[in-house]
Amino acid sequence: MNSILLQQKIKKDIWYKEPWLLLVVGGPLIVVCASLITGFIAFRGADKVVSEDYYKQGLMINKDIQRDAKARALALSANLTLDLAAGKLKMRLSANQAMPDLVQVSLASADNKTSAVNEVIHRLPMQQIQPGSYEGDLNSSSNLSIAAVKLLHVKVETTEWRLTGDWFEPVQRQVQLAAAK
Repeated sequence: MNSILLQQKIKKDIWYKEPWLLLVVGGPLIVVCASLITGFIAFRGADKVVSEDYYKQGLMINKDIQRDAKARALALSANLTLDLAAGKLKMRLSANQAMPDLVQVSLASADNKTSAVNEVIHRLPMQQIQPGSYEGDLNSSSNLSIAAVKLLHVKVETTEWRLTGDWFEPVQRQVQLAAAK
């Protein structure tokens, strides 16, 4: 009887057919594949969260805070309206002192031409036409198409003060800007 047992071949499985191998290696292999796929999705669809000149903007924050405080001290407020027929941006500015002859308005909007998140900034000089009333020519700024824009970030500024705010539906409404608190 011993001879019969000795004559049978001992069955050896090939290493990659072992069920324990799948349990031991399978979990980490799934995690590695999932992390590679997640990394690919993250890098492919990444937004530009940090602006290119973030360091300079960080250094300028104190100046912006001082300019906002100056706008509060002057009790500044502005009312902007858009006249597409005449191609003009009109602004009524009120303060408790005389205003300068020239004020700059920055209009920032998302770039509609690409799928990427890019901010397009248009700077528009506003000339005083009568005390407290300013006007700027929209046609002077190249490729400024406000008709399709749903949201503008508006900044009215001089070297001493600034007013900022968001303008929803600029074609249909006017916006009231006040000094930041």
